[in-house]
Amino acid sequence: MPPRGEYQPGRNTGIALTSADPRRDHEELRASGVDVDAELMGGDGTVPLLFMFRDQDGNGLMIVEEERSE
Repeated sequence: MPPRGEYQPGRNTGIALTSADPRRDHEELRASGVDVDAELMGGDGTVPLLFMFRDQDGNGLMIVEEERSE
């Protein structure tokens, strides 16, 4: 979609996608040449495991480990 007004490329979109295995997704995206964070964050029991990546226009998206039902 073409840029419009204040919505220019290269922004953090606020979009978070859930994943059952963020580590696997991180490796797959990096191996495919996607601009991903060098390291994952969280995963300490307080904050879910997550990482950011950028699309071809530099827009930031996040992959977050999905909550597990116990």
